[in-house]
Amino acid sequence: MKKILLLFTLVSFPLMSQNITNADLAKEVDQQVWEPFKQSYKSGDAVTFNSIHTDDVIRITGRGIQKGQEYKDSNTQWLSKPDRKARTIDFVFEHRIYAEDTAYEIGYYKIVYGADEAKANYARFTVVLKKENGTWRIAQDWDTDEINGRKVTAEDFKRLRKN
Repeated sequence: MKKILLLFTLVSFPLMSQNITNADLAKEVDQQVWEPFKQSYKSGDAVTFNSIHTDDVIRITGRGIQKGQEYKDSNTQWLSKPDRKARTIDFVFEHRIYAEDTAYEIGYYKIVYGADEAKANYARFTVVLKKENGTWRIAQDWDTDEINGRKVTAEDFKRLRKN
């Protein structure tokens, strides 16, 4: 009987541990990546901001491609500027797909400078995240403020905002 119970436990434990849902993983990513991203972006904390990216991160924008330390150095430079304008960033998600140690997310972000919501900037982003030593990090980050020749707007952002 003990052997059967042990065998059942060994076989069923991996199955039970795989019952993590996409919602659970999204919450984990939000806590490990997006909340620290928003806070460090707002406060100008380059150390935290860079820590949520892998060491070999690839950052793609209309201005080009930056990789690894080059990207992290540029973050340190602009986040640490003494005359940096106060700003906040917020995210909404269109697609969030997870595997064991890899995630793919598509969404929109809104950047507000100061408190002037009327002058907010919007863009669409796509990220690949990797789980390293139990912690999610951004491995690839691409964004654009145009989709099919049309500017990303507040309506795109609001369409996905769940109140």
